[in-house]
Amino acid sequence: MLMSQLRTVTIYIVLATGTLAALTLALGTAWGFLSLVIIAVLVASLVYLALKAEGARIELAELHRLRAAYDQLDEQAKLIIRTDLELHRSQEELDRRLVSLMSLHRLGRHLQVSLRPEEVFSKLDGATVMNFGFSKGLLGMCASLEDLRAMDWRSLIRFTEPEANQIKAHLVDSGLLKQILSRPAPAMLQAVSTIDQAQRKLLELLGVPMAVVAGVIPHTGPVGCLLLGAERVGSDTETKVDEELVSILTNQLAVAVENSALYEKTWTTQQELERKVQERTRELEKANDELVRLNKAKSDFVSAVSHELRTPLAAIKGYAALLGSGQFGALAKPQGERIAKIEKHSDLLGQLINNLLDIARIESGRVTMERRPIPVKEFVATIEDVVHPQMDAKHLRYVVDVDGITQLVGDSQHLQRVFVNLLSNAIKYTPERGTIRLTLTQEASSVLASVTDTGCGIAPEELPKLFQEFYRANDPVNQQIRGTGLGLALVKRIVEAHHGRISVESQKGKGSTFSVSLPAE
Repeated sequence: MLMSQLRTVTIYIVLATGTLAALTLALGTAWGFLSLVIIAVLVASLVYLALKAEGARIELAELHRLRAAYDQLDEQAKLIIRTDLELHRSQEELDRRLVSLMSLHRLGRHLQVSLRPEEVFSKLDGATVMNFGFSKGLLGMCASLEDLRAMDWRSLIRFTEPEANQIKAHLVDSGLLKQILSRPAPAMLQAVSTIDQAQRKLLELLGVPMAVVAGVIPHTGPVGCLLLGAERVGSDTETKVDEELVSILTNQLAVAVENSALYEKTWTTQQELERKVQERTRELEKANDELVRLNKAKSDFVSAVSHELRTPLAAIKGYAALLGSGQFGALAKPQGERIAKIEKHSDLLGQLINNLLDIARIESGRVTMERRPIPVKEFVATIEDVVHPQMDAKHLRYVVDVDGITQLVGDSQHLQRVFVNLLSNAIKYTPERGTIRLTLTQEASSVLASVTDTGCGIAPEELPKLFQEFYRANDPVNQQIRGTGLGLALVKRIVEAHHGRISVESQKGKGSTFSVSLPAE
C-alpha cells in the first residue's frame, strides 16, 4: 500500500516539475524562484491529497469488512433464535409427552386394582384425556361383537348422554364401529384431510377438527371403543406422538380387561370350588360320623362277643384241665395229646379275645394310660424274663443298649406288652443263631426305642398295612408262623395312647427295625 502511494506522489511531482520548468523557460529567470515555491506547495498538496484519498479508501475497505462481519453475525443470531425456538418447541413436546406418560402410569396403577371389566372401562377421566393433549373423550364397552348396538359408554368426558347416544348410533349405522373393533391400531381423523363422509360426520358430532379412534381388543373379555377429540390440529410429529400414546393406552386397557376377566373367572372358579369343597366336607363329615358310629358299633359288638366267648372258653379250658389231670380216669397217649392241643388252642383263643377287648377298650377311651416314671433297668429285665425262653430255644443273640437312659414315662404294664409283642415277632421271624437288638436313644423331648432283627424282612408294599387289624403279610415264611394279625394293631394303639408314634423300616432278606418314640416327660 505504501509503495502505491509513493508511486502516485512521484507521478504528481514529475508532472508538476515539468509544467513549472516549461513556465520558467517561457517567462524567464524572474519567475524561477516563484515557480519553485509553487512547485513545493503543489507537491505538498498533492502528497496530502494522495494520503487522504488512500486513508479514505482504507476506511471504506474496513467498512465493507465490518458490514460483512455484521451480516454474518446477524445470520448466526437468526440461526440461534430459530434453534432456540425449535428447542423450546421440542421441550414443550417432551413436557407434554412426559405428562402423558405420567398419566398413563397413574392410570395403569388404577387399572391394576380393577376386578371387573366394567370397572376398567370406567377408569378413563378428564385429567388423563387433557394430559394426552385432547379435550374430549368417550370410552365404551361391548360385550359381544354380534350385537354392537348393545355397546355401553362407560366413560364420558365433556359429552352428555344424548350426544354420546347420537355418536353411538352413527358409529353403528355407518359401520365405523365394526371397522374400529376389527383392528386395534389407532386411526387419526382430520377435517382438512378426511374425505370419507362417515368420518366427517363423526368429527361434526364430536365437535372437533381432529380426533383419534381406536379399538380396545383383549384376548379374553369384552371389547371396547375409544374416541378422543382435540380442538386444534397439531403438526405431523405431534400427530404421530398422539397415535403412539393412544396405542399404549388401548394396550393398557386391553391388558387390564384380560386381567380382570381372568380374575373374575378365577374368582368364579374359586367360589365354585369352595362350594364343592363345602359340599364334599359336609358329605365327609356325614360319612365320618357314620364311620364313627359303625366303629363304635363294631367295638361294642367285639366287646360283647368277646365277653360272651370268655364264659364258654373258660368252661372248655376247665374241663380240658380236669380231663388232662386224670380225675375221670387215666387217658391213653393219643387222648392226652388231644387234650393238650385243646388247652393250647384255648390259650391262643383267650389271647385273641383279650387283644380284641383291649383294642375295643382303647378305641372307646375306657382305658386310661398311667404316666409314671419307669426304671429302665427293671423294665428291660422284666421283658427279657418273658422272652428269654423263646430266644434260648432258637439260640438267638440278644443285645440291649440303653445309652445311659435310666427311666421311661408311661404305663409300665401296657408298655411291657408293646415290647414283648415286638420282641416276640422278632423272635418268630429271625432264623436260628440270629441277632436281636433292643436300643434306647435320647432325642430332644422323647425317647426312641428300637427293636432290630436279622430276620426275613418285609416287602416294601406290605409296610403301610402292617398295623391294620387282622392283617398278615402275604409271604411264604409268614404262612408257616401262626398269628392273629392283632398284635401290631394293639401295639400301635397303646403307643398312640401314650402320645407317641411307631414306625417300621425293613429290607427283604436282611431284617426289620420297629421304632417307638415316647415322650420323655
